[in-house]
Amino acid sequence: MKKNLLFIAASAALALVSCQRETSPAAGKPVEVNVIIQGSAPTRATDVTYASESRVENLQVYVFHEGKLEDYRNAGEAMLAQLTATSGIRTVWALVNAPVISDILTEEELRSRVSRLSENRTDAFVMTGSTTQELTDGGTVPVTVKRIVSRVSIGKITTAYQYALASESLTIDGIYLINVAADNNYAVNGTPSAWVNQLRHKDNAYDALLYDAVNQRLGNGESHTKEHVFYPYPNPTEAASYADTWTPRHTMLVVEVTFQGKKGYYPIELPVLERNKTYVIDELVVKHRPGEEPYKPLETGDATVQITVNDWETGLNLGTLTL
Repeated sequence: MKKNLLFIAASAALALVSCQRETSPAAGKPVEVNVIIQGSAPTRATDVTYASESRVENLQVYVFHEGKLEDYRNAGEAMLAQLTATSGIRTVWALVNAPVISDILTEEELRSRVSRLSENRTDAFVMTGSTTQELTDGGTVPVTVKRIVSRVSIGKITTAYQYALASESLTIDGIYLINVAADNNYAVNGTPSAWVNQLRHKDNAYDALLYDAVNQRLGNGESHTKEHVFYPYPNPTEAASYADTWTPRHTMLVVEVTFQGKKGYYPIELPVLERNKTYVIDELVVKHRPGEEPYKPLETGDATVQITVNDWETGLNLGTLTL
């Protein structure tokens, strides 16, 4: 049975270290420790519920002494980790909804292990966290875990054509992200080495996280009002690029349309994406014909950008964009 709690108590009891695992020598007396996993509340979206964005499906806990593994336990769905711990200053790591990682011997190995976007689902996001504190008998270790993914949403699309285009309509075919980083390490301080949907939508394997089909016709002055939510990995790339040859660049949200019988695109360039932050576009108002390429922003139009506090930590609200 899957757990829908983001606050999980993992009770640590004394246990023997497996003879197959080399851990650091005991440096203090054995203690019983309660490990409590904590996380921030998620944002509610049209098709994504509180439970699905916060679900904990499995838990792994690691205890390190001076960088060396003292104990590891895969709690699975039971959420009960019986750990062999000793007193003193220890670093405790928690992985939530991650693949089983039981072959590491040092904290650095865990921090540098690669996490992939494909390991995430919309009902089970990979989360990580760590803390360093003194372990004492009967003590409590709170570990705050955060999702590796970012959250990008758009709430409304409105047509506002003028003059020669005033009688035009369009069909919204789909909304998706391109130029998406597809990996990072579990410390989430690395540079992406894998990318998805370079320059345009290509890889259907990631559609559950990065693509929504729409197929709605809008007459001029009408709006599409369903919220669409996407989950990329963090993209630390600072430099913008619109070259036809791929290089790492900003992630873009693209509204793909059919306009005057041809495919067209309204691309929205996103800022640097950070883990566990949400980036909100309240409304996209289109006044000009779409562009011919999804990776090149339109030259016309303007955008207002404001900072706001969202349910996924402090993120950006891009306000209303006019293209």
